[in-house]
Amino acid sequence: MKITMLEQIINAMNALGGHCYYKDLYQQILTMYPYSSNSYASRDGWQCAVRTQIMRNSSDSQAYKDGKADIFYLVDFKGNGHWGLRNPIITEDSVDITNDDEGFVEGKEILKKHVLRERNHSLKVSAVKQFKNMHKGRVYCEICGFDFSEKYGDLGRDFIEIHHTKPVSEMKNGERTRIEDTVLLCSNCHSMIHRKRPWLSKERIKELIK
Repeated sequence: MKITMLEQIINAMNALGGHCYYKDLYQQILTMYPYSSNSYASRDGWQCAVRTQIMRNSSDSQAYKDGKADIFYLVDFKGNGHWGLRNPIITEDSVDITNDDEGFVEGKEILKKHVLRERNHSLKVSAVKQFKNMHKGRVYCEICGFDFSEKYGDLGRDFIEIHHTKPVSEMKNGERTRIEDTVLLCSNCHSMIHRKRPWLSKERIKELIK
């Protein structure tokens, strides 16, 4: 059974971590499905068809129509071709177990399954989007001000870690994490917050680095 282009896009984007730029998506699709562009007269025509599929299935695009599956979202909201899956397939190997999570007594294998159930990928996307809207499009550490894009250029664009101020272990069944319950941090500040229990606050770490 031949896989559709939309399925190819979704599978390729999942393989790239749930979001990517067009150029990386094209390459990944051709790697996974070498025959994909064969039915098109030119590479440009095939790439245009890929973009069309994404835009028709994203409410972030003017090409989207009510009733279509809302599968993709614009990551940067700048028209630079950076798209993500609203509901990526997250495997156990892709789960990032941070210091706060490792305090669970169940053991890492059970913990991974717990995090897979409870953590919502769209939370980070929403938190970063809100932060950028409030800070003129910039994303930086809320404690020390480190900006990955200033240090690493395009590689560091929109890279940041999300700290949950309330441990997953303390959440009740059905309880949701709000954007207000998260803090955007660089890797160093995130690690320092978890050096003690109970966790140090954002304000306390700020005092330490003055």
